[in-house]
Amino acid sequence: MNSTRSVLLVLVSVIFLLSSCDKIKTPYATARHGNIIDTVMDLDTVAVVKRVLLEDYTGHKCVNCPEAAIIAHNLEASHEGNLIVLSVHAGYQALPGTGEYTADYRTAAGEAWNVDFGINSINPQGMVDRRAFDGTVVLSKDVWSNDVEIALTQTPELVMTMTNAYDTNTRIVNSVIYSQFRSAIAGSYNITVCVVEDSLIGGQKNNNPAVGTTPDIHNYIFMDVLRGSVNGNYGEVLTGTVDPSLTYMGKFAITLDANWTAKNCWILAFVSKSDTREILQVIRRKVIQ
Repeated sequence: MNSTRSVLLVLVSVIFLLSSCDKIKTPYATARHGNIIDTVMDLDTVAVVKRVLLEDYTGHKCVNCPEAAIIAHNLEASHEGNLIVLSVHAGYQALPGTGEYTADYRTAAGEAWNVDFGINSINPQGMVDRRAFDGTVVLSKDVWSNDVEIALTQTPELVMTMTNAYDTNTRIVNSVIYSQFRSAIAGSYNITVCVVEDSLIGGQKNNNPAVGTTPDIHNYIFMDVLRGSVNGNYGEVLTGTVDPSLTYMGKFAITLDANWTAKNCWILAFVSKSDTREILQVIRRKVIQ
């Protein structure tokens, strides 16, 4: 009898626990689309830092691009943690050639951006958060410093965090990106996730003896090279209606190309307006910390 009573008590307890589980608030609001889920977690304790993306459109046959790269990376160093440089090899000056110029660093996303933003001119050209400065989105290297300073004064409208876990056997990076808006701003917003690689070595044309040998810099080190977008040229919709009480979580499984060196790779993500493409916030993390 005592044995039967004990079994009944255990069964009642299990039933109670199972029914209680239904009342626990799920950690996710609504699984919506693609890689994005609305979570109910809170990022209020994360410091809101304004980070700016400087896109340097370049090519290994561009004779003025080594000077522009120095400008970009000096700016990045002087605004450490707040400015991120992305080198986009695109257009005819990035076409592979012969000899030490056989490398092809072009990407589908980079070529699309090059055309869509009207950068089809002699590089170097760039964009700062894809914003217009004095009515111009595409900017010469001579104004990058001034426009970066202006962009950094903008109040950050969302916070982003990222974690990466890399599997050396499969070469898959599992990247989890959290984004939370600080106010209920209007509009639809996309998130674009990219792979970036450092320390690529090859030939680079150059006409400025102050920055390297001319007319060629041999064994030039290319930094911050866009290797591609992993979720489309303009990413995917993060939210069509901003809810600052939610955190938008994106989960991305990214397989690194066999020719990329994992320890030199980064995952870079940015949130932008769906219509104008203006970037609100950007973040990057090493694949291997």
